[in-house]
Amino acid sequence: MILVLISPILILKAIHLKVTSGQVFETLYIHSGQSKPIALLQFSDSNFSTPLGLLNVIKGELGLVGGQYQYAVLPYHEYLIRPGLMSFKQMHARMGIAYDQYVINPKLNTSVVCYLLATLRCLLGYSLSSNVICSTQKQFQLFRVTISNITMSDAINNVINSAKTPECDSYAFVNADCMNIAHKNEQYRQILNQNKNVFADGSGLRLACKFHRIALKDNVNGTDMFPLLCQRAAEQGVGIFMLGAKPNIANKAAEKMQQRFPKLRICGSHDGYFSEQQTDEVIGKINSSGAQILLVAMGAPIQERWIAEHSEKLNVGAAIGVGGLFDFYADAVSRAPVAVRQMGMEWTWRLMQEPKRMWHRYIVGNPLFVMRVFLELAKQKLSHSKPEPTAKLNELQNASANFQNANFATAAEQNFLMLGKHAQQVNHKNYQWFFLKIKLNQIAKRLLDIFGSSVLLILLSPLFLLTALAIRFESKGAIFFSQTRAGQDNQPFTMWKFRSMFNDAEARLAKLKTENEMRGGVLFKMKKDPRITYVGKWIRKLSIDELPQLWNVLKGDMSLVGPRPALPTEVNQYQLSDRRRLMVKPGITCIWQVSGRSDIPFDKQVELDVDYIYQQSLTKDIQLLFKTIPAVLFARGAY
Repeated sequence: MILVLISPILILKAIHLKVTSGQVFETLYIHSGQSKPIALLQFSDSNFSTPLGLLNVIKGELGLVGGQYQYAVLPYHEYLIRPGLMSFKQMHARMGIAYDQYVINPKLNTSVVCYLLATLRCLLGYSLSSNVICSTQKQFQLFRVTISNITMSDAINNVINSAKTPECDSYAFVNADCMNIAHKNEQYRQILNQNKNVFADGSGLRLACKFHRIALKDNVNGTDMFPLLCQRAAEQGVGIFMLGAKPNIANKAAEKMQQRFPKLRICGSHDGYFSEQQTDEVIGKINSSGAQILLVAMGAPIQERWIAEHSEKLNVGAAIGVGGLFDFYADAVSRAPVAVRQMGMEWTWRLMQEPKRMWHRYIVGNPLFVMRVFLELAKQKLSHSKPEPTAKLNELQNASANFQNANFATAAEQNFLMLGKHAQQVNHKNYQWFFLKIKLNQIAKRLLDIFGSSVLLILLSPLFLLTALAIRFESKGAIFFSQTRAGQDNQPFTMWKFRSMFNDAEARLAKLKTENEMRGGVLFKMKKDPRITYVGKWIRKLSIDELPQLWNVLKGDMSLVGPRPALPTEVNQYQLSDRRRLMVKPGITCIWQVSGRSDIPFDKQVELDVDYIYQQSLTKDIQLLFKTIPAVLFARGAY
């Protein structure tokens, strides 16, 4: 099926190679585990060749996922399981965790569930990573922070070597959250750039490197480094001092490491809850302990700032900011299973454990980080040509900002009409940049929609089940209600809701038209609508009936934030100015939903929706999503 779907692309690729180079295919031979090798067909330029391997999967020679296949020109080592197009060994290398031990599941090819889960893990891991796993690039810049491109082994060597020197070298780990902080915090950015090494930590940095075509070597994170560093320190007699976290956490983590490595020398520990007046006392304790490596767990950017301010007073060779590292090894916080880490999705585990503390970092921060990566990438592509100065540049910038994320062609046309006499004075590169910002905002909005709807559908699944049971228990009929609504550019789509009315609600509507309480005549609303069931009254009041529209958001019919989708019959009554609501995707919530909901007359709803279209942005969407929570809880204007 997959081969059939992508066959047009494969045919075009083959035609292109035939025209440009004359040779379309080449054959690689790999060990099969038997006498005859497997012939693996590849495109001559090697790009987009993986789908051709599906032919070998169909013939039963390879699995989608399995052991790492071995080239026939190299000595053969017996396969533990059937080789596959994808392998965990290769995924570990691509995800930068080749240093982490993995075990091949011998039941991989005997259990359907196990095989499907392994395939999904590999697909996600491969999609997040670059297919280039070797690089000579020693460092790169992201958000004006210089980051070391280094293996875990080399990173540990650097720390151990620094530990043996009289001067204090500082090290730091940066993940997506740290990069968001560095993007707006100049002091933190300067401190990071003064470190001997800044290590790339997490799948967010790996994804950013993939976009920038940088082959990132290893995922050098503190949690994985800690036991490896302790092992090397124990072998070479290097002492470690652990500073930070809550009281007794550092002690527990130290005890566990000493049990694991009996020769390890933990010279001392101290929690991170001390006053500024006690700082000299703490530094004195560190210096008198004889430690050569100092691990500081205070969270970014506090720990990096603390190290920078006091490095001259410290008698250690290496000081490292390690974030929440001690909590993991003190068993205060559990770490994600290996299967989750293999996919680069450890952050989802942290979010589930501490949603109140971590929601902003991940739900808001991750899409924001991706958007900033795209923006920086766009700036780099445009930076080769310096824009010419123009007196009317600010006018174009303000006008373009008013149309972000609106229907692109319509917004552009109105932009040029409004700017009229100034349009010719603006450099073409500036046009490109402003319209690119609009496009990037659209991409960021869609990423937020996909991520937000996926997470909410999973988290709210118990509520979906309870609501479905309540609806079915009260009245016969379908649990879900579907209805054709007008989408972007008045394109019809099927919108889903929990059924909150009796089955004959549509038939009874005509008799109730004269009792419409919504001013303006376009929408129909009644506070005591007799068509609504008892369960329906409550799910409408709490907006639970709208939750199935998360599926519409995931499909792309709707957005989390946008004007509410109208019925085609309502659109037929629109005035020309009202049709501006149709310029963007409809949404689950918007400005008037958090400002009074059904209490607001129709003409005012249109004004608020148009205001949103002209000023929308990722930040605005996130603000409206959070304003929706109290609006739902207090149910103002809901009926």
